[in-house]
Amino acid sequence: MILQSLEELESQLRNADFQTVYAVLGPEAYLCRQAVDLLKSKTLNPEALAFDYSEFVAGEASLDEIVETAKTYPMISKRRVVLVTQADELKDEEQDELIQALGTLPPRTTLILTAEDLDHRKKFYKTLRDAYCVAEFPKLKGPALERWAETLVKKQGYRISPAAVRKIVELAGSDLQSLAMELEKLLLYAGQTKTVPDSAVDDLVRESRQQSIFDLIGAIGKRDRSSALRSLSNLVGMGEHPLVVVAMMARHCRQVMIAQECLQQGTPARNIGVAAQIPPFMVDQFLKQARAADSGSIREMFVRLSEIDKKLKSSGADGRMLLENLICALV
Repeated sequence: MILQSLEELESQLRNADFQTVYAVLGPEAYLCRQAVDLLKSKTLNPEALAFDYSEFVAGEASLDEIVETAKTYPMISKRRVVLVTQADELKDEEQDELIQALGTLPPRTTLILTAEDLDHRKKFYKTLRDAYCVAEFPKLKGPALERWAETLVKKQGYRISPAAVRKIVELAGSDLQSLAMELEKLLLYAGQTKTVPDSAVDDLVRESRQQSIFDLIGAIGKRDRSSALRSLSNLVGMGEHPLVVVAMMARHCRQVMIAQECLQQGTPARNIGVAAQIPPFMVDQFLKQARAADSGSIREMFVRLSEIDKKLKSSGADGRMLLENLICALV
């Protein structure tokens, strides 16, 4: 069984059609986290987390420990929930062993496997797809991203114009975590009127986020440590989660790398803005930064941000401290 939206997953769980195994896959981390949270909320009593919920990182915990925990009957909740992150790190022989173990899991177990992707050609993925449930969340782009934002606003009982939706997607970017946080700010701004004014998008989003992340990357490129740390402090002070800051920084680095490649090929500025998904009002300023940035430093930053992202998703590490250490190492 393959599900491709949270609505499909929610519908299945609403009918109490619980599977013993769920694979939550895809590069859209925000939707994957929501899917995991939905599975936990539908299968666990809040007070039972300490008793009936366990979490492992594939490659760090032994497969025997994971399977033994998954076979343990729940103490308080109706189901035992075991989450295994980075399931793509399982070796081929471990995948084969796990396939054999899945059929022995008690009916009151929910085993959740998460990964950005699994090889669709292998037996492991095919078994999960055919015998259990795979929920896949690809990156949303263009109209799909706008529909997602509009749906989120309407679900909260608010109204927003198509023009405002396009503008906030343009400003906030394609990272759903960042977009969701910006939408939340707009809904708070709208308050009891239940209508998001078009002007609020520029007022609350443009200056608060896009410029801050631009200044942060720019300060690192200029090797201005104090300004970079101050920009990071401003982002965190505005309520941005370190994981979101990492995603925004990585996106900006990727945009700079795209722009630098286009500049080498002599691509017109307007086309570079489209290729790198830069809002029109920022293209000139962005290209100035891209020309000045050292390509080696940008690539190194991108790689290190990927490492920080993995640490934040697999442990309780202090995200702000990791980012501050990154800045100090680069500048």
